[in-house]
Amino acid sequence: MDAEEKELTKTLALYDQNSQTFRSLNQLMWQIPLIAMTLTGGLWFGVSKAEATPTFQFWLLLLAFAGNVGLAIVLSRLRYIMERYLNWLEATYAEGFVSAPGTHLLNRPLSVRRVFQIMLGLAAVASLILMIAPAKQLGLLPQSKSEASVGFYDRQARDLADSYEGLPFEQAHPALVAKLQGRTRLRVLDVGSGTGRDAAWLAAAGHTVTAVEPSDGMLRLARELHPQALVRWTKGSLPELAAIKAGTVYDVIALSAVWMHLHPQDRSEAFDRLEALRAPGGFIYMTLRNGPSTPERAMFPTTVAELRGLAKPHGLVVDDLGESPDLLGRPGVSWRTVVVREP
Repeated sequence: MDAEEKELTKTLALYDQNSQTFRSLNQLMWQIPLIAMTLTGGLWFGVSKAEATPTFQFWLLLLAFAGNVGLAIVLSRLRYIMERYLNWLEATYAEGFVSAPGTHLLNRPLSVRRVFQIMLGLAAVASLILMIAPAKQLGLLPQSKSEASVGFYDRQARDLADSYEGLPFEQAHPALVAKLQGRTRLRVLDVGSGTGRDAAWLAAAGHTVTAVEPSDGMLRLARELHPQALVRWTKGSLPELAAIKAGTVYDVIALSAVWMHLHPQDRSEAFDRLEALRAPGGFIYMTLRNGPSTPERAMFPTTVAELRGLAKPHGLVVDDLGESPDLLGRPGVSWRTVVVREP
């Protein structure tokens, strides 16, 4: 075999080897989106599990973010190496090389890589956004007092359920039971419905009940504890109560252990919203907490005088039904029951 034949044999061997390597790289590039979907989907599923703690959720989402960013970088490097092989193949056998320069945005070189990287970038951004909530719960990001309060109920939903559900509705709200005596099919709005004890009782008594709760953990628990209750469970919070459609009105609006969580600056707007939802002849039932606050839950002082000041412009009166001790035995805590109604 002369030198020319040896060189040709060597070139053919190199061409075959580099072609094989390029095909392997190309297959790997197309596998990256599948790897990304499997990684991200599995981690997001772990985050969505009800028993996932904020710490666990945060680190899973951080791993999903880092994984997508890392795969986007790997994709760039991989496509660069493939480009080098393409250049060598073209230079070695120009007449047999198939070039595809593209004529518009969708078929230009690197368009596949860009599409993949956009998908990976969107998944990374989504993970980053989802990290905000657990990061706030862990104190890694600042949060408002209302967010801190909701976060507390999210984390402690199951622990609180035993104490809340252990108290019968009749014992917790005797004044409301008396006002509902002999009345059925009332439209009831339970604001801050918690574990769903009150909403379930009201529904069982024959009323049409909508329960609004800002805590995802509490909402999940309410549906779990009261699966048979004919209640419309929905997420929302004062002062907006955006989940309630405009024009909807209720005969009874109940706020049990809710008003103290509202910042005084938001109470005027919240009261106006509640009044807009009250049907003619209907009433607003509230329990107002008196006593020391707890650091993990945002609480502000409540008074009947403040409520009367908010009710007066609407031509409403506030009935003070008296004070009662805390049924859970918390020291220094008592509750005052009031009803806001038309004269």
